[in-house]
Amino acid sequence: MKDSNGTVIIYFDKLRGGTEYTVECCNKLRRQHVLIDAARTSSESAAKLMVDLVRNHKINILNVAGPRESEWADGYAYAFRALEIFLSGLQRHLPARS
Repeated sequence: MKDSNGTVIIYFDKLRGGTEYTVECCNKLRRQHVLIDAARTSSESAAKLMVDLVRNHKINILNVAGPRESEWADGYAYAFRALEIFLSGLQRHLPARS
């Protein structure tokens, strides 16, 4: 988190432990961040929130945070899918290489 200039924080229903601490650090360091509650947000909508964060705040190093697998077993699959959509969306909007 310290080397990034933006953080995506994915959680399920309630912030806890290290994930909650990450939010506190973002606020203390005044780093741009977006909170994504996977209990209420589809992977597609999460990807859109990520794109908005990166574009609106010109983020060039993005940190992605969330609970440990032992705290949320489905978290990896959710984050993977959201990031997959996010990255494919960014790729479509990059200028073509010559």
